[in-house]
Amino acid sequence: MKIIINRLQSFCNYSCVIIFTIFIQNSPYLFAQNSFYVPHNTLSVGAGTASYYGDLSPYSRPIQSTIDEIRWNIAANYIHSFGNHWSTRVGLKYIRIAGDDANMLGVKGKEARFVRNLHFRNDVKELSLMMAYDFVNAPRYYAKRKLLSPYLLGGITAFLHSPEAKTPDGTWVKLRPLNTEGQGLPNYDTPYKVWGMGAAVGAGIRIKLSPHLDLGLESSFHYAFTDYLDDVYGKYASNTDLTDPLAIAMANRSGEKVAILSGIDRTEGIRSYVVLKEPFYANPATDPFTSTSIRNFGRAGTSRGGSALKDGYLVTSINLIFHLPNKVVCPKY
Repeated sequence: MKIIINRLQSFCNYSCVIIFTIFIQNSPYLFAQNSFYVPHNTLSVGAGTASYYGDLSPYSRPIQSTIDEIRWNIAANYIHSFGNHWSTRVGLKYIRIAGDDANMLGVKGKEARFVRNLHFRNDVKELSLMMAYDFVNAPRYYAKRKLLSPYLLGGITAFLHSPEAKTPDGTWVKLRPLNTEGQGLPNYDTPYKVWGMGAAVGAGIRIKLSPHLDLGLESSFHYAFTDYLDDVYGKYASNTDLTDPLAIAMANRSGEKVAILSGIDRTEGIRSYVVLKEPFYANPATDPFTSTSIRNFGRAGTSRGGSALKDGYLVTSINLIFHLPNKVVCPKY
């Protein structure tokens, strides 16, 4: 038995040597994808649109939520390509997003959101770290790349934000310091942070314009790990707890007769909500804002927000991409 074991060990050792030798001899071919590729760097700048999804622009209406209150973004990226298909990039974006309950006018099942009458805008300053996969196999030198190069990307984001809204007299104010849902007060949630983290996925295509310049088209969805990009998340706070008149006015805006952003008269939209519970207000001569339904709307402890998903935004941009020349290394003799 001992002789058999020794012979098996010798055979295994001999086999391992042969396999290792074959591996070493053929390693240039096994790793040919990266061994002949010359890494290089690019810079890109761009601008485009931004659309918000959340409590004031529901995910359940993706097309309308993309169009309603569409805003803008500007961006810059530094990209390092290290393989035939793979690259990493660091990006900076300045993104304006916005939402308005007035867009829910006449939308079946969203009548209470129209009554709620909240709105916001938020300038999100975002830093991202992404990985990208190019579908087209890159040549050894970037100047010989294909005309079209589609790609996928994904990564993590970190951002600063501060939602704002217009007061009834038309002045923009920051909402976080007002603690509109009682944040920071006893028996309420803690105040939300001015920074946050998130994840992003997207796709794009680069179009070669010259050996050193591309035109890029890209769209990416950014999901925030917070539900406060719009300052709306939980329940209405008690007016006796808020105490600040401005906080009270910004927390519950259901009694305002005009939507402050769009300027539309809300009377008939409110009437269509009220008559379902109080048919008396079907009479055009009546004022639906005096109804019990509206006077009790936003009572302390009732839902102010609470989407199943956290807030997010879709960013679409047109980019100019500059390929940086590789460093020339002179041979040593």
